[in-house]
Amino acid sequence: MLRIIRRVVQILFLLFFLFLLLRTVFPADFFIPVDFILRLDPLVAIATMFASRTLIVKFTYSIILVVLTIFIGRFFCGWLCPLGTTIDIADRLFFKRPKIKNTKLRNLKYYILLFFIVGAIFSLQLIWLADPLSIVTRSYETVLYPYFGYVTRAVFDALYHIKGVNVVSEAVYGLFRQHLILQQQTITRLHLLFFTFFVGILVLSILQRRFWCRNLCPLGALLGLISKPFGFLRRTVSDKCIDCGKCQRECGLGAIPEDPKQYWQQECTECMTCVNICPVNAINFKVKQPFSDKIEKASLDLSKRSFIRSAISGIAVVPLLKLNYAKRDMNETVIRPPGALPEEEFLDKCIRCGKCIKVCPTNGLQPTFLESGVEGIGTPILVPKVGQCEYVCVSCTRVCPTNAIKELTEEEKKKVKIGTARIDTSRCIPWSEYEDCLVCEEQCPIPTKAIKFEIRDIVTFAGEVRRIKFPVVLKDKCIGCGICENKCPVKPKAAILVTSQSPGKRWNGGINYASDVSKMETDSSQSIGHVKLPGQK
Repeated sequence: MLRIIRRVVQILFLLFFLFLLLRTVFPADFFIPVDFILRLDPLVAIATMFASRTLIVKFTYSIILVVLTIFIGRFFCGWLCPLGTTIDIADRLFFKRPKIKNTKLRNLKYYILLFFIVGAIFSLQLIWLADPLSIVTRSYETVLYPYFGYVTRAVFDALYHIKGVNVVSEAVYGLFRQHLILQQQTITRLHLLFFTFFVGILVLSILQRRFWCRNLCPLGALLGLISKPFGFLRRTVSDKCIDCGKCQRECGLGAIPEDPKQYWQQECTECMTCVNICPVNAINFKVKQPFSDKIEKASLDLSKRSFIRSAISGIAVVPLLKLNYAKRDMNETVIRPPGALPEEEFLDKCIRCGKCIKVCPTNGLQPTFLESGVEGIGTPILVPKVGQCEYVCVSCTRVCPTNAIKELTEEEKKKVKIGTARIDTSRCIPWSEYEDCLVCEEQCPIPTKAIKFEIRDIVTFAGEVRRIKFPVVLKDKCIGCGICENKCPVKPKAAILVTSQSPGKRWNGGINYASDVSKMETDSSQSIGHVKLPGQK
């Protein structure tokens, strides 16, 4: 019965996790914080606060999990963890193969935990690589959810062409579009990399049931260490035990050694499997006093030498990732979301959970690869070619669990400058072809417009006089939202590009007249100079 209850709780919590995923959409003002589950994570809290040297109030929720773990034990891994539940489902569906026996690989997760914590102390934030809640959030939101949307559309597109069936399918598809999938298909860079990593975690179950949770998960190691000194809820085995070995074989995390009366308390997730399968009802979980001599516990054989190696490795990797050319000479395509902290602080806090990427209504926020160096892999940047930063949208500032993106009001956000648009005069239609094109100025959301027209009379080779409106960016007004680049009709590369480069610097030989034109309020009635084409006298 307890085993059934646990499975029901697992499914319900996974559904709650998926519900928050569906609510991670513009304007992200749901009464439950959509990053609630990430806020419960004590490992992310510790690593982020160590790396950034700041206290993060949002992680107050993690104290609840820590307190419950002290008194109950490592229950989170067996009852609530979305990644653990996903692994259990995959294991049941796909990986029913013989598993290897228990090994000392279980100690590896404690060394991994130390490696990441030491790195964080020296201001290197790498916990996103191994924290299960960061992994499962990123995987579902930037990989599985977009894949689900693509497959759903493909299926209903096929059903649409079947007469009779399409009457029902279109009604169902309407419900899906209203409640389950976005109207616009999301596209995420690095989705294949994230997908491969996520599937790799699931495939490890071929070797051992819940291989990730047993041997690699640093959050499991942390919760195990927290539960070890206290842990009021203890596994007990009565004298009725017949030493049949069934509990050892069926234990999901291999927490029971050869002697069934003993167990590794740090490894036990209170899944209650051993209680349900015991043929003589000899096993139970009871509330006991901590440090009781009557409780038989096996000790983990942790190596001091391996701990020292892990600590040294955590220190050694810091300069390898911190000292790189890309960080010294930042790529001008790295446009951070509005409200993002200065680059060093941003990298110290960002856990690559994908929340900001998922909530972006235009799909313009994308994960980086090497644009900001190895240390910045997976962090969000704006890619205007994919989608602009909406002028009134502050969703990404509301869903960041670590405050790597500071929460902003709409009025504050409208004043935040994340980049500067620059016109490539060799590609811009008015500048290169002497034909009017008003798109960038019309699309600019700034009320007073950050793009103005310098109107000139030009003489063509045929001797025809034309009055052309030449677009010019006003650097002081441009906030770098990217809508001008996104809507520019020049393809495949837009004639106006948004970069993070500071105003005042030359860019690709292009011309930016902002210093002169920012003082103008040009309109169509203004008197303009005379411009001749090259070769004319």
